[in-house]
Amino acid sequence: MRTRATRRPCTAPCVPPTCVLTAPSSPTPPALWQNTFVCLEEACQSGPLMCCVCKEYGKHQGHKHAVLETEANQIRASILDMAHCIRTFTDEVSEYSRKLVGIVQQIEGGEQIVEDGVGMAHTEHVPGTAESARSCVRAYFADLHETLCRQEEMALSVVDAHVRERLIWLRQQQEDMTILLSQVSTACLHCEKTLQQDDCRVVLAKQEISCLLETLQKQQHQFTELADHIQLDAGIPVTFTKDNRVHIGPKMEIRVVTLGLDGAGKTTILFKLKQDEFMQPIPTIGFNVETVEYKNLKFTIWDVGGKHKLRPLWKHYYLNTQAVVFVIDSCHRDRLMEAHSELAKLLTEKELRDALLLIFANKQDVPGAVSVEEMTELLSLHKLCCGRSWHIQGCDARSGMGLHEGLDWLSRQLVAAGVLDVA
Repeated sequence: MRTRATRRPCTAPCVPPTCVLTAPSSPTPPALWQNTFVCLEEACQSGPLMCCVCKEYGKHQGHKHAVLETEANQIRASILDMAHCIRTFTDEVSEYSRKLVGIVQQIEGGEQIVEDGVGMAHTEHVPGTAESARSCVRAYFADLHETLCRQEEMALSVVDAHVRERLIWLRQQQEDMTILLSQVSTACLHCEKTLQQDDCRVVLAKQEISCLLETLQKQQHQFTELADHIQLDAGIPVTFTKDNRVHIGPKMEIRVVTLGLDGAGKTTILFKLKQDEFMQPIPTIGFNVETVEYKNLKFTIWDVGGKHKLRPLWKHYYLNTQAVVFVIDSCHRDRLMEAHSELAKLLTEKELRDALLLIFANKQDVPGAVSVEEMTELLSLHKLCCGRSWHIQGCDARSGMGLHEGLDWLSRQLVAAGVLDVA
């Protein structure tokens, strides 16, 4: 008959990972007495295995624990879940890699085997997206080159026509001067012959000589006026617009209409640009029109009254307008939304669809004025002016601060780069 082994209390701490029990007379394997539980304390995770004696007397005394088999099954389940996740992750990475290979092939292109109508296989080149992109670029610049060639021919034809007309005029002037010199020479010879005649013939020639001298004086007066108004210059000033059109002459004319609410400072800005002097603000009834020359540009600026009853008349000034200058009073926060409403109406007009938009935030010198950045945000200008060439410029109409910067922006938008200083 087998004798049951007697358990002895553990007098020393268990040594991880197992606590060995001594049963000298028992044939039962020691494994039955080892590692019955698992310690759940974080501090014991490096050696979580514990025996039933350690549960009560050893280093794991008072610790949370679980049955070894249950904990092992949970770990196996988590490993299986992890393995499933790994397989899923591996499949995703593999699929992504296959897509990368396909994308690379689509970009680079290559050869593929295709069958013709009789079933014969042959290789065919398949262009990649890179080759298609290069072809697109070549086609674009080829078309651009053709367009530039046409524009160049048109510009040269304009220059040739100008040169031809100018040479015709100059040669006509040469002929007129030749005729004039001949007439003057004939008159001088007639006068010299008259001077050599006797007194009777001189007296008889008085009326003829008087008519001749009067004619010469008229011709001299006409010549003086012609010489004063015409500058004989061989130069042919050429200016290019942004759309590659050519303008011949010292100044390129630009039509500008200035709009805004009443009291914003439109007329003050106009006369400051025209005469470089401050003008006391007077409500505009109707419109003002002035010509302002700036560098090689000549701005014809129409200043239209901004009172509420005059705003329906603005549309009559839109035709052939190349730029709109909209003036806003930065001091009147309570009228910003009214200005926003009028500006929004302007931008819907078909006749102003291609016109440039310059916004002058006037009266920036006044304390408490709305800054350019804040006004841009309050009026939602980036959204309102989307798809249009526009610029907002802070200014002070009294001192002229910011006005020429606004004209500089207009010039850069209207004239091709590199020719602004040609005047």
